[in-house]
Amino acid sequence: MTPSTADPVERRSVIGAAGGLAITALAGCLGNGSDGAADDSDDDSNGDEPDAIGSDGLVYAFSPDRISIIDPAEGEVDDEITDGLDDESWADPQITHDYERIFVVEESLSQVHVLDTETRTHETAIDVGPGINHIYHPVDDEIWVHADDEGTFYVIDVDTLEVSEIVESGLDGEGHGKLLYHESMGDTGYATNVNDPGMPAIDLEAYERTAFLEFGEAGGTHYKAYGPRNGLAYVEYVGGTTVVDTETDEIVDELDFTGGMFLSPDEDRLAIVDDEVHFVDVTSEESDVLASLAIDGGPSTVRFGPAGAFAFVANAESADVAVIDEGELEEVDRLEAGETDSRNRMAVSGEDYFITPADGDESVAVVDMTAQDVELIEVGDSVDTVQYVGDSGTGYTGRYR
Repeated sequence: MTPSTADPVERRSVIGAAGGLAITALAGCLGNGSDGAADDSDDDSNGDEPDAIGSDGLVYAFSPDRISIIDPAEGEVDDEITDGLDDESWADPQITHDYERIFVVEESLSQVHVLDTETRTHETAIDVGPGINHIYHPVDDEIWVHADDEGTFYVIDVDTLEVSEIVESGLDGEGHGKLLYHESMGDTGYATNVNDPGMPAIDLEAYERTAFLEFGEAGGTHYKAYGPRNGLAYVEYVGGTTVVDTETDEIVDELDFTGGMFLSPDEDRLAIVDDEVHFVDVTSEESDVLASLAIDGGPSTVRFGPAGAFAFVANAESADVAVIDEGELEEVDRLEAGETDSRNRMAVSGEDYFITPADGDESVAVVDMTAQDVELIEVGDSVDTVQYVGDSGTGYTGRYR
């Protein structure tokens, strides 16, 4: 397939200065780890189509040779998928807006695997470009996955399960990248790239890079988030967070910390995680820092509980989850959640549950965010990726990664 070729890129310097140290390493980001699709469906031995039994409210936990399907309410493994799997190296998952399919990155073979959540089967594996890690779902009928070795996004048609477009993003044809988008942005998205000192603007409908919002002369961009209430983008750049007005493409602020970014369900607070957890008000253009909390244990991922009462922090260097009182903005408890061997501990939320792998204990920890109790569910070796089927905070910016 011939990649889509953009017109000459408009290179703009956005208003404002961005100084600081070299960009931080990719800690906490990289996973452990053909335009056609090979058919690997799990039809039963008689050749009949598998039954549609659904997966609503269940959790898919990915290990190299199986995918365990967990019922968090019952605290047990309800089912598993093994067909089509053989020593896989998983990275990011992405569930579709209708919750009927999960697309998950397999790094070692540069493939995206597709799971049918209605039948609980492995549908296929789709070949894409090299160096894949992050995956996105900006529009209903497309999945975008970034190939770091090429600095491109491979666009997968959700209906045909084939690569339909290749979009050039990185300025130098390589670099670890992400995609920032939100329904309020319309057909425009923004990319980050650790090799580029700014943000490429991406036309999601025309499949091309249309401009480059330059932050400085050196360094690169990485983590990102968007505040729908204030229309501002928050982008990691040279050791801090550059704040951009997406209406004017101008720098309007800079924060002196950066890290993984997690948006609250009410879209009023952004948690930014380095060695501390910083809570930023994203309802106004001031981007006031509400609190900066020192969290022992290597904080990795923040998810917000129901009713805005508590936030939960998965720690990579300790066998517990920190509980934050959202009203007082202080740590109030620790919940035992098992050991992890990963340098970054992912977590997802769904209904009243906070779910995080405990691969050091061959388990998945399920936290009831209301009762604040934990159940460790044994799933086997090397599970460090999970996906909730339903409305879930997935990725670095809540519902919109």
